[in-house]
Amino acid sequence: MTTPDLDTFRRLAKDRRVIPVTRRLLADGDTPIALYRKLAGERPGTFLLESAAGGTSHAGGSGGVQTWSRYSFVGVRSAATLTVRDGRAHWLGDPPAGVPTDGDPLHALRATIEALHTPRDLHAGGELPPFTGGMVGYLGYDIVRRLEKVGDTAHDDLQLPELTMQLATDLAVLDHRDGTVLLIANAINHNDLETGVDEAYHDAVDRLDAMAADLTRAVPAAPAALPPSALPDFVARSGGAAYRATVEDVKERIRAGEAFQVVPSQRFEAPCRATGLDVYRALRATNPSPYMYLFRFADQTGGPETTGGAGGFDVVGSSPEALVKVEDGQAMLHPIAGTRPRGATPQRDAALAEELLADPKERAEHLMLVDLGRNDLGRVCEPGSVEVVDFMSVERYSHVMHIVSTVTGRLGEGRTAFDALTACFPAGTLSGAPKPRALQIIEELEPTRRGVYGGCVGYLDFAGDADTAIAIRTAVLRDGTAYIQAGAGVVADSDPAAEDAECHTKAAAVLRAVRTAEHLGDTATGAAGTGAGSVGT
Repeated sequence: MTTPDLDTFRRLAKDRRVIPVTRRLLADGDTPIALYRKLAGERPGTFLLESAAGGTSHAGGSGGVQTWSRYSFVGVRSAATLTVRDGRAHWLGDPPAGVPTDGDPLHALRATIEALHTPRDLHAGGELPPFTGGMVGYLGYDIVRRLEKVGDTAHDDLQLPELTMQLATDLAVLDHRDGTVLLIANAINHNDLETGVDEAYHDAVDRLDAMAADLTRAVPAAPAALPPSALPDFVARSGGAAYRATVEDVKERIRAGEAFQVVPSQRFEAPCRATGLDVYRALRATNPSPYMYLFRFADQTGGPETTGGAGGFDVVGSSPEALVKVEDGQAMLHPIAGTRPRGATPQRDAALAEELLADPKERAEHLMLVDLGRNDLGRVCEPGSVEVVDFMSVERYSHVMHIVSTVTGRLGEGRTAFDALTACFPAGTLSGAPKPRALQIIEELEPTRRGVYGGCVGYLDFAGDADTAIAIRTAVLRDGTAYIQAGAGVVADSDPAAEDAECHTKAAAVLRAVRTAEHLGDTATGAAGTGAGSVGT
């Protein structure tokens, strides 16, 4: 059954620019990967979002992430994409009338969300998932220059847009609880006029019909044995001796009173023939995390709608850390600071967790960043509403364990999810404290722009909510190369060799996934898609 019916749609269309038209089907034989292949076909402008329930929080627990969260989101179609060209907002596709098509891209993003704002409870179509459409993609770390005075000295060698946010209109949401898939075709009043209501409804129904037909398509199975975990050949840019020298420089600045902590990073580059989907499959199998994502972005340069050649790229990641999540006016941060590698045995794992929680440096660093998160939320939340609801637990992932806390607050009157996002951007755990000076030091010391790394990925939805992750444990795949970046929090008594090793440990899960993905592509028979050399990864 299609919901709402035409009469209800006509009534709703009187005061709303966006109406989700939905159809629920049983799809208990499909996995999220199969749904993505059937419905998105690995096209540019599509995405896959999932979440694995949080890691074991007690010392001596069983280890990695235990279960997948209720929903998996397949982005089937994006009507338009907001990006940046020559430093100004630029749209690809068909943006809604009235939204900025030039100027500051952050202003354009805010204006788009405001123009398309729509209450969530539109019709009696049963329980809706937390995301039914909106702006989805990434804000790169380097957009911080529009929020803070950090300078502009780092070389922009990758030439990635500061942000790329897709206007997601058609989605399929797999409910793991009952095995159903909710097909969503958002009817958007692009011209903001009263005419064309019936046409918009029938167009949405036609898109639902097309998605339902695609669900019946058979996709070739692509079984492949997972190879032994191993690192690919890679190059650490500004790593090794150069990174250790950077740590020493940061320590001198800290001793001089410029900052308490700074998070310098280094970039790892590895050849990658695999598709973004295969890298995602490998990460999903080996490093499930609270934020799992695959984005396929089209050519940003005005060329053909393909991820081949200059401009097209994929972003694939498994981030453990929320930047900020907003639901019904309640904002949440999940700061992570303090790291140890996983132990080879349960006993060693427990010992490492105890060591981590007892380490004065790690505790001081974590407390500093929790306080920074409280201050960030305090800028946009009601006075007295910001609180730490969980403090210094240990969460385990495939290669590392972290100290984590949770900070919440109620958004103040007139404040929005966009305000919360910009108040917290970039994360203190990826910059340092005090944040403004830490950002400047990073700009002075890191030779190249960070790009996606250290920014955020996620969505701002039509209903006014948001869910964003810090872009860590993330690969940018373009033109046959995987770019992976990792950093370490440096304080006055940091050991440069240990901080360098921490970067390698953090990058290992994604580097190993790149190698595993190439094996999947080599051994799978009849796999969908093509090699990265032809799709711009």
